[in-house]
Amino acid sequence: MKSLRLNPIVLILINIIAPSMYIFISGKYLQAFLFVFASMLLILMGRFKSLAALFIVYFGMMGIYYMTVNNEKLQFIGLFLIVLVQSVPCLALASILVRKYNSAQLLSALETIHIPRVLVIAVTITLKYIPTFKREFSYILESMRLRGISFSLKHPIKSFQYFIVPQLFRCAALAEEVTAAGFVKGIDVPVKRTSYYEERIRVSDAAVLLVFVTGLAGGFLWKRM
Repeated sequence: MKSLRLNPIVLILINIIAPSMYIFISGKYLQAFLFVFASMLLILMGRFKSLAALFIVYFGMMGIYYMTVNNEKLQFIGLFLIVLVQSVPCLALASILVRKYNSAQLLSALETIHIPRVLVIAVTITLKYIPTFKREFSYILESMRLRGISFSLKHPIKSFQYFIVPQLFRCAALAEEVTAAGFVKGIDVPVKRTSYYEERIRVSDAAVLLVFVTGLAGGFLWKRM
């Protein structure tokens, strides 16, 4: 069975709209709907590793919540997790943007909705820097291991510096590299870009958005009942 391929705009819209709906819709309904919706979408897109991670993180947090919610000393942990768990389905869908789509696909998709180019570039760079940050972090850990430096709970601030200081220097260097690469590719040219990728809204995209909007509409009805 061929996996579903969505326009990146669909995933971006879902991640923008879904968190704001907690203001208007019952939290329990929305949390359950987003979990089921994200799970089905991950299955259709063939992202089974992300689905497994979603189940582990979601039910792990819920388990800790139920174990600590009645304990006066640990109750704050459960209350913190029950708030955090609401964003887990959205984060699972956002991870697809980072792992599945390259920069050219994201730029092509964002330019179809005619938002300012400065915003298009900022969103694209932000999404694509996440895996870069993860890779750089692994390099820092490997470098620390080779030098015999380990994280110590006795000196958390000093240990934290071993991670942050190299990462800040790498961020500065990578910012210059990204800027230079953008100029080489003509990202500052005030004309419409052409792209190898044509990211258009398809029937499948419209169907996913329809299911998402219908689920949100059901939440309004649920709240009134």
